[in-house]
Amino acid sequence: MSHIGLVTPPYVGHVNTMIVIGRELRRRGHRATVISTLDTQEEVLRNNLEFLPVGAEEYPLGALERFTDVQGKLTGTRAIRFIIKDFARLASVHSRELTDLVTRNGIEALVVDQIQPIGAAVALRYDLPYVNVCSLLPLNSDPDVPPWTMAWPYQDSNQARVKNKIAYRVRYLMEKPITKVANPTRVAWGLPAVTADGSFSTLAQIAQIPEFFDFPRTQMPESFHYAGPLHDYESASPVQFPWERLDGRPLIYASMGTLLNRRERVFRTIAEACENLDAQLVISLGHRGARIPTDFPGKPVVVGYAPQLELLKRASLVIGHGGANTVLESMAYGVPMVLLPVSNDQPGVAARAKRVGVAEFIPVHKANTRRLRTVIDTVLTNPSYRQNAQTYQNEIRGADAVGRAADIIEQAFRTRLPVVRGAMA
Repeated sequence: MSHIGLVTPPYVGHVNTMIVIGRELRRRGHRATVISTLDTQEEVLRNNLEFLPVGAEEYPLGALERFTDVQGKLTGTRAIRFIIKDFARLASVHSRELTDLVTRNGIEALVVDQIQPIGAAVALRYDLPYVNVCSLLPLNSDPDVPPWTMAWPYQDSNQARVKNKIAYRVRYLMEKPITKVANPTRVAWGLPAVTADGSFSTLAQIAQIPEFFDFPRTQMPESFHYAGPLHDYESASPVQFPWERLDGRPLIYASMGTLLNRRERVFRTIAEACENLDAQLVISLGHRGARIPTDFPGKPVVVGYAPQLELLKRASLVIGHGGANTVLESMAYGVPMVLLPVSNDQPGVAARAKRVGVAEFIPVHKANTRRLRTVIDTVLTNPSYRQNAQTYQNEIRGADAVGRAADIIEQAFRTRLPVVRGAMA
């Protein structure tokens, strides 16, 4: 039995992944403590895990909602720059507080979100084993594939590799606010300065996307593992929903996630595109305090927050933002998608969903009613999208991704040796 700390940013998709891992580790007899900001505490405790807050001064209760009010209105590069500033601020908090939290509470090992570099530095400083979890697409640099923020299709050519290398250089420049915090901290602790990839665990890195979903890679470390979706399909948080308003028509479920979702125009465009379809549209605005519009065309069911998994069981189509969690959950229920990626990893996720034949996508800034309706018609009338989604549904639901991730974590912490793909004890 170990006391394991799980270090995560407060964004819902990241927190949910860590909670699922923490619950499995707790089931196996370990102490599992989530380390994040105060806005995550309620959900962590609801799942019977321990919680340690960081950054109470910089991130008081309600900070996540205020952050999302700004982030949710941005697109493209502006959205990426804004969230990177927040990652840098959180890295600064970790530099100041994480060491004390870990040592004072007897934490013996760390599971660190791949985008949180100070967790790795703390582990190295105190000779603690640590493992990375990729809640997003893998952040690992690989010139064979575009960076995770790009919607480019995969191409096996020298020209594509040159284009990818240039894009990685741009990515490193954009991430400088994070490395400007992380590297001075590392040096002060007697550790070498590194690029972003240099902070990733050599024991194990665990991605929650299946290998079939990623682009073909040749430069992943041997200790990198595609576990599959780290979701608990049976224990979603209870959410009120007006089930009596569903009228039996085929259901289209639309959600733009929980971070980049503050543009009412996008939801209105979705409603206009679905207005004359023989289907019922359900729109989740992605935050419980949202003002509920009552004048959307076609009179869709509009809620602030929805029981997503329950609706996916009934859905014929998902219209979404391309967030990894929603895309993987849709595939787990065999539902095809039309995606409107906004920023961050969403363009990269959308490109991969299109490649495996489960979705079409339009960048959100290019989406209008006519174009969106055309793509919706394409996905609804071509049975291959649903057939592909159902094929991958069997593969996703048949794999014990959470159990496999916990096995990898336990072996890494027990042996303190790299857990090599295909060679687990």
